[in-house]
Amino acid sequence: MLLDGAPVRSCLMLAVQAEGHEVTTIEGLARDGEPLHPVQQAFHESHGLQCGFCTPGFVLSVVGLLAQHPDPTEVEIDEGISGNLCRCTGYASIRRAVTRAVELSSPLVGKYRAKPGDRAE
Repeated sequence: MLLDGAPVRSCLMLAVQAEGHEVTTIEGLARDGEPLHPVQQAFHESHGLQCGFCTPGFVLSVVGLLAQHPDPTEVEIDEGISGNLCRCTGYASIRRAVTRAVELSSPLVGKYRAKPGDRAE
């Protein structure tokens, strides 16, 4: 999840600690009927997901990463996703998804909610 726009490990945080803060979950990135957030779209296009168990953590970590580093280096990408584990596949597709997200979201970096028309075709 994102707490005030920064990725945090929800498993290490009590709900009461979020009081007074902005909390963004995977459901807050694109509402039903709205286009996918650019990071979600990039994961879809780049096959950066398999079973889906780890996907919310990766997507939100990348949203937070791009808010801090709009054009991240390979090292910054590795650091940005390091708090998440995927047991289904290697990380090559996930890294490609981050690179694709940069392409899709450059004018949108730091915006957490997609708006109609934001998705690149």
